[in-house]
Amino acid sequence: MKSDFEQWLTAQFADTGPFTVFIVLVRIADGEVAPLKSSYAHLIGDEMAWSEMRGLLDSAGTSWDGVAFFVGLGHTGGPLPDAAAARKLKEVEADVKADPLTLNRGLFFDRQGRHLRVDEVVR
Repeated sequence: MKSDFEQWLTAQFADTGPFTVFIVLVRIADGEVAPLKSSYAHLIGDEMAWSEMRGLLDSAGTSWDGVAFFVGLGHTGGPLPDAAAARKLKEVEADVKADPLTLNRGLFFDRQGRHLRVDEVVR
């Protein structure tokens, strides 16, 4: 059975073809979600299992509880040029820092590749 991540990746690639993905690792603790590290990658296929992606994410050297993926496309489709991707990553980072609910605009997964959602908590 495919993980939620693998199902998303297959559907996303079928919809757009190759794309740039912005990746934000987060810590989830005490009812809060905090961004830890981020990066981007150009995905040119949908043949990545969750176990492979998790291995790449673990190589960041940071203990993480969740990861959000945001899709970016060039003006004519396909991955963004590196300079544009680097600029967009800074925007994604700022948005997530300003409001963790931004994670819901992407696809948010736990360490097992299951889809998550951030809900606002009133204290």
